[in-house]
Amino acid sequence: MPNNILKIFKKIEHINGLYEDVPDLSRRSAILIPVLCPRIDFENKILNILNWKLIFTIRSGHLKEHAGEVSFPGGRIDHGESPQQTALREANEEIALEPSKILSTIKLNDSFARSGYHIVPFCSLFIDDKNLRCNEDEVSFIVPLSIQELLNINSWSEERSIMQLKRRVWHFPMNIKNVGDIDIWGATGNILKDFLIRIETLL
Repeated sequence: MPNNILKIFKKIEHINGLYEDVPDLSRRSAILIPVLCPRIDFENKILNILNWKLIFTIRSGHLKEHAGEVSFPGGRIDHGESPQQTALREANEEIALEPSKILSTIKLNDSFARSGYHIVPFCSLFIDDKNLRCNEDEVSFIVPLSIQELLNINSWSEERSIMQLKRRVWHFPMNIKNVGDIDIWGATGNILKDFLIRIETLL
């Protein structure tokens, strides 16, 4: 087991990222950032963080909330579930990421969505994406993007008023082959910014 890769991944959790003042919201959800370390790197103990890929989804157009937007797998926390259990369940339901394939899971800073959800984000490392597939009821595309690609995006932020709060919202615009122009923004953009701040500190 290449403990150096797992050790570095776990270290991300303890680095300061983007902190948000989350309002008191009764609706709670959890999301998972699936992080793919190439199997060849993992098996040969090659630590190339910039080559790791984050797995995004494009939400199906018929959904009631955030239809067609870029997101991470996630959803409402069911009664009796922990936030981490929700995040792992949703990733399995949306993109067929099996919990048994996950090597390690860490937590990032909480965020919130304009739809009124308090979001608890987690991040899981895995090495095999050959069985990933869309649940077409919820996801229209799976979009893997390397950390290097994400750091290269000309990101920008704006101040918005959401639920009587002033909030800085991050945007990550780019063009994806077979998908077109996308903008990773809102809660997803802010959670991504939290993750990338930690990566830049780590590097």
